[in-house]
Amino acid sequence: MNKTKFFALSAVATLAFSANAYAAKEIKVASNNTPYTQDNVQKLAATAVSMGVKEPVSLNLAGGSLTVSGSSATKCVFKVGDGDTPKIQGVNCK
Repeated sequence: MNKTKFFALSAVATLAFSANAYAAKEIKVASNNTPYTQDNVQKLAATAVSMGVKEPVSLNLAGGSLTVSGSSATKCVFKVGDGDTPKIQGVNCK
């Protein structure tokens, strides 16, 4: 596993599932087409922002992949599967 992928997966595990990851600041969400709870949306958005996506963010779920984009060129694609709760299987930010 290359270092970038390991770092990305570590960041997701640490930030996306930490109950207080976004407690200090709520991430501004411009649009969201997911069935996820506000808490899960904030966790995913906070992870993307920590990886370079700029606020306000947009979350677009299609075919088991969640794309989080913002006002910068950086986009994060989370492989989350199907359902009402994200099951993160990987992340790629460019």
